[in-house]
This record gives sequence, C-alpha cells and structure tokens, in this order.
Amino acid sequence: MKNKNVRGIISLAVVTALSFGVIMGSKALAKDMGPGASNAAEEQVKEEINTKGADGIEKAVKTENGYRVTAKVKGYGGDIIMNVSFDAEKKKVTKVEITEQNETEGLGAKVADAEFLSQFEGVEAPVFLPGMSLEKEEKVSDEELLKELKDGTYEAKAKAPDNNGFTDQVTLKVKDGKIAEVNWEAVGADGNTKSVLSENGEYVMTEDGLTWKEQAEALAKAVVEKQSLSFLNLDDQGKTDAVSGVSISIGGFTALAEECLKEAAGIVKNVELKDGNYEAKSESADNSGFISQVTMTVKDGKITQINWDAVKEDGSKKSVLSENGEYVMTENGPTWKEQAEAIAKAVIENQSLDFLNLDEQGKTDAVSGVSISIGDFMSLAEQCINEAAGIEKEEVPENGTQVDAVSGATISSTAVVTGINTAFEFLQTVK
Repeated sequence: MKNKNVRGIISLAVVTALSFGVIMGSKALAKDMGPGASNAAEEQVKEEINTKGADGIEKAVKTENGYRVTAKVKGYGGDIIMNVSFDAEKKKVTKVEITEQNETEGLGAKVADAEFLSQFEGVEAPVFLPGMSLEKEEKVSDEELLKELKDGTYEAKAKAPDNNGFTDQVTLKVKDGKIAEVNWEAVGADGNTKSVLSENGEYVMTEDGLTWKEQAEALAKAVVEKQSLSFLNLDDQGKTDAVSGVSISIGGFTALAEECLKEAAGIVKNVELKDGNYEAKSESADNSGFISQVTMTVKDGKITQINWDAVKEDGSKKSVLSENGEYVMTENGPTWKEQAEAIAKAVIENQSLDFLNLDEQGKTDAVSGVSISIGDFMSLAEQCINEAAGIEKEEVPENGTQVDAVSGATISSTAVVTGINTAFEFLQTVK
C-alpha cells in the first residue's frame, strides 16, 4: 500500500512537471512568435553603420539579409520615428515599422497601421505620393543669404498651426543691405497672439522665467546684432543655448526667417502670373463619385476669378445640388456652394494659397464659415497657379514607386514617405 502511494505521488509530480514545462514552453513560443518574430533571422544585426552627420537618420545597421535604417521626420503632431528595412542591394524596401508617432488618433495615426505600411513591402525606392515632388530644396549657406540683401520688408508664415493651434509668422526688415528689424509672432485661430497672451499671463511657460514675448524679442535682437542665423545652433527639440534666457523651441522662427532672407537675397522671387484662363481637374472621383475641378482667370498679372466645383459622372454639380437642397452638410450653415465661393473670394483677396493652413482633414480655419475639406481645391488651384507662373508640371519619375496616402492625412503620409526616402538616400552613401 505504501509503495502504491509513493508511486502515485511520483506520478503526480511527473505530470505536474510536464504540465509546467508545456506551459512555460507555450509562453516562450508565444513570445518568440510576437511582432517581428518571423523576421528574427533577417533582422539579425551583423554590423553597425556610422550615421554621424546624416540629417534625419538616428541609426543604421547591416543585417543578415540587407539593411535597417532608423529615420526621424516631422509629422503633423510631432516627430515620427520609423525603422525602414531594405534588401542587400539597397534598392527595395522590405519592411517599414513606425516605432513612435503622435499623429491625430483615427486619422494621421493610421500611418502606423499595417494597412498603410504593407504597401511598401517589396517596392522599389524612392517612393512618392501622387503629385509629390522628389526634388529636395537646395540648402543655402548663411553667407550666401546675407551676401546681398535688397532693402524692404519681408514676411513668411507657417503653412500649418502647431499642436496648440498657433501659426508662426515672421516679418523681417532690411535697410541699407542689413537686417534692421525682426519680429516673430504666433497667432491662434481666434486671432489672439502669443505675445499679448504671454504679457497678460494667459500663456505661461515658467513662473519666474522670461515670457514668450520677451524671449521672442531677445531672439530677434540677437539676430539683428549677429546679422546671421547660423549662430542659433538648434538641438533635436528645436531649442538653442545661444541666446541668454531663451528656452522656447525656435525651429519655426528660424525656418521662416530663412524664407524672408531668401526672398531678400533674390534666391526666392515673387511669382509672376501670365494672363489667361487655366483649368485643372482631379484624376479620379472621391468616395461620393464627385470629380473636383478648378478654373482660374489671370488678368494684368493678378488672379481675378477662380471657381471650384465638383461634378458627377451624370453631370450633376455640387454647387447646384447644394443650392437645391440635394447636397446638405448642415441644417443652418452655409451651403457647399457658398463655402466654395468664400474660399475663392479669399484667394483673390490674398492673391495666394499660403494663408490656407490645412489641418490633417484638409480643413482650414482661415476663412470664416468654411468647414468643408478643401484639400482637392488647394491641389488643383496650385496646378493652375503653377501653369500661370510657367512652372512645368512635374513628370512621374522613371525610377521609384507611387504609393497611396492615408485618406485625409496627407501631412502624416508625406512624412512617412519622406522618412523612407531619407533612409534610402542615406544608404546610397554607404559603401
């Protein structure tokens, strides 16, 4: 009887041990089969690659089957950090993974979804979105910018508001060929300015430090004294320790101040429009079956008329449908036609598209009463303006692959594409 009990205890112990082993083995297997586990072999690092001095490149390694580059680009909500894997020939993208992003939830954040990223697997780099330029703006040295400045007042404005809804703008005055005055401001959607809000205690950064206005003024004063922007060595957060008391991020200021200097130096010139009638049309219909089209008239070098409409295959127009109550967006707001006309009127008044700062949904708060998405209008109006300015339509590159953006999230999608191309361009320098 005693032997039977002992055998029973031993059997139970064996079964328990085997069960525990199965459970632990299952957990280990589950862990091994987690995200990226199937690519463990191809992602095995063989060699670290020097990335010193490479803009937008955080890290690069040679793997058993190719290369992996970690790139950082500016998205709509902040920095987007991604791992981009390439084949051994450094030509094809094998995988893209977003490791960090702060894009709009349910919209720009979709760039991290497999549905968007899977389209890059196996494609030839560089990649581009429809209508996206692959040409990079050439960097101009500080000496070149300041060599010969033409007297005048120059203005530059950010294309989109920051995460707090403020849009940066810089004015720069040149007198006797020298920078005489610089002003940096940030304006909210309601028209309130950071300078006034900070002085009134409504925009506070630190309890005992300089206000935003005081820091902006100290920065401007330093630029006038130094007659330069190059002394403002920015860190990864867009901050500088070159001006005492200035702790705010100044990346927006430096970019806009550089735009002003380029215009003053004649590197960027005002566009001259040729008189005539211009027309542009979307290549495909939207989700509702409408194809957007824009017509524009230029007279005496000025935009005198612009019209935006959207037409279905049966010839019905949004403008007419909205007026007849067959295309309704809100019960008491302006009709689609009224909003389209308000946008067109604003463009004629501003003689530009720059004031139309779009959010991730392609909407703007720059024109009162306009709540519709105007991304299509912007794209087509720009085509008309480029044609009037004699800027040739860019041809699709012979090499590379066209990809699709996340619907309504062009800024975030463009950032990811830029990151992939930045990683690709870096690899071409690696021997």
